[in-house]
Amino acid sequence: MISRYSNVNTAYVNSVGISSVFNIGDSMEITPSVKVLAVQREEERYYGTEGDLSQYEIFEEEIPQPIFYEQITTNFFHENPKITVHTINITAISSSAVFQIGSTKDIVCETRTKHIRHFKD
Repeated sequence: MISRYSNVNTAYVNSVGISSVFNIGDSMEITPSVKVLAVQREEERYYGTEGDLSQYEIFEEEIPQPIFYEQITTNFFHENPKITVHTINITAISSSAVFQIGSTKDIVCETRTKHIRHFKD
């Protein structure tokens, strides 16, 4: 992994939520993950049997991973191993998102969302 140092003058982030990461600097591994079940109804009602994610196939399916067939060799040379950022202005980072200034060896993010909307007849 390329090791550099990060210099950030100003960072304004309004909101970081739901398994998300705002990182300045290097890291080895970042693995945010979130599973969301959103039920929206025209009238407020809870039936008591909701919330079991195993009822929904989307939460149980295996996520296919890429298969690498070739060995990749890379070489990097940074004459100035410094990351300089003057100003960052972020409204929101959410649902397993990553905002990073720096280097990371591995990033694996996962978001699974099931929306259910019930309307009156």
